[in-house]
Amino acid sequence: MPMTKASQLNLIGTLFLMLGILSIFNLVFLSQIGEQVKANSLANADLRTPDGKPYDGLKEQRAMQQSFLLGMLIFSIGFTVISLLTGTFILKRFSHRSCIVGAVVTMIAFPLGTILSGWALFVLCNRNTKQLFQERAALRETDFLE
Repeated sequence: MPMTKASQLNLIGTLFLMLGILSIFNLVFLSQIGEQVKANSLANADLRTPDGKPYDGLKEQRAMQQSFLLGMLIFSIGFTVISLLTGTFILKRFSHRSCIVGAVVTMIAFPLGTILSGWALFVLCNRNTKQLFQERAALRETDFLE
């Protein structure tokens, strides 16, 4: 039984790494969106109010778009790092609690992240799986002492 859990953990860790690598491509799409916002004709237009004064609402709109893109960039980088770390921790059986937290955070990537994280949480909450993490931690301690 523990061997099947170990192979499931290896597959889950590999899939988390693949999800992290795929999420790197979000950064490319975000940069293209940023370029499109800059090239937007309304953002560069010289709009005036009926009084002939310059319209200041575009500055607020540009600031809001830039803050939204910055937030999406930070979120995308964070999601990528969490996915990659969770996959690495699962493969190395490093920290059981960190793997659970990473799986919970990755659930927001609907539908692939939700399915993968649900399966990961199901496997990680098993007693045999916890023993695999504890055995690996005990091996690391003995290697350090020698």
